[in-house]
Amino acid sequence: MTGMDEKRHWAEQYPWLGTAPLPTEPYVSEKYFALERERVFRRCWLNVGRIEDIPEAGDYFVREIDICGASVLVIRGTDGIVRGFHNVCSHRHYRLVPDGRGCRRTLRCPFHNWTYDSEGTLVHVPDEHKFHDFDKRNHGLTPVHTDTWEGFIFVHLGDNPAANLREYLGGVADRLDGCPFHEMKLFQSYRVEEQANWKVMLDAQNELYHLPGQHRWTLGSAFAKNSSTGSRFREFTPYGHHNSWSGEYGLSQKLTPLKIVLFLNNDDTPEFPIDHQSGDMEHFNLFPNMVLTLYRVGRSSSCITYNLWPVAVDRTIWEIRFYFREASSVRERLQQEYFKCLIRETLQEDSAAHEEVHAGVASRAKQHILLSDDEAPIRHFRKVLEHHIALR
Repeated sequence: MTGMDEKRHWAEQYPWLGTAPLPTEPYVSEKYFALERERVFRRCWLNVGRIEDIPEAGDYFVREIDICGASVLVIRGTDGIVRGFHNVCSHRHYRLVPDGRGCRRTLRCPFHNWTYDSEGTLVHVPDEHKFHDFDKRNHGLTPVHTDTWEGFIFVHLGDNPAANLREYLGGVADRLDGCPFHEMKLFQSYRVEEQANWKVMLDAQNELYHLPGQHRWTLGSAFAKNSSTGSRFREFTPYGHHNSWSGEYGLSQKLTPLKIVLFLNNDDTPEFPIDHQSGDMEHFNLFPNMVLTLYRVGRSSSCITYNLWPVAVDRTIWEIRFYFREASSVRERLQQEYFKCLIRETLQEDSAAHEEVHAGVASRAKQHILLSDDEAPIRHFRKVLEHHIALR
């Protein structure tokens, strides 16, 4: 451990982040939440899924973006192109497709049977001749800007995005271009609705400071610590709107018979390293509401994604997805199951903490939060958020 590990070096490295306490009002203010709707979620690229979710022509899923009152239909056309549309019929604006996913070569509105193809073109209107000055070629589904990066599907609800997706992702895309996400398959996904502001939840995923306390029975001893037993970062790097931070596993973890069997004898499991990864765990925050984390599990690497979808100023849906490569041995499959259960237990602890923090903030007993140097990613996120809120 170097002397720098004991110093407040992130403030020295990134002085523009500041060191002052941060106001709590943005966590509870309805006015601020309305500004987030218009100036953040309607103006930023939002991750809504992966291309493996819709592998075949006609495959689709519906993404509800509650903060914007938007329902987005993402579908793969017969030409293989992934497109997004507002999930609204052109006739009387009936919701075209219910929640969920499926496969349809044509999309028929349940209200009056108006029918669209998988490219969004209106192809059938009952009693079409009774409509005045009507050309169905001009009344297809309303498109939503849609693009992909490394298999992740993003949409933008604005009319004219200020940047294309690749430009928006910037340094994060530079770091992760070519990362073998396509070799990691969806292992498990689940969603939790919490009584907490989305920023409270994101803050908790942006630091390791809480591990020895909140996660003392799960991950508390997993990561390297400083001399006062606090978990510490290996690296922290801002990338414009986004940032990343990484950690290393500690050398003093308690070994159990299960851990010895699963992780100390790995000769039957080929390596699957990710060259793009810094440390044993690297955490990428993609503004505004996506987290992408790379973990080392045994001799392999895995990916976890979080998406935080605000429903109200005090309600958020948290979506979690685990991705692993196809297990090459029974041992690796058990490693994956062990890791999944460990992280799930840890995130349940986080979920309880989010609601406790939000309740404390909502009491308005305090007007500011205090941040240590190792909570610098929270400062960066708030700087980026304030920048977007200030834009007219």
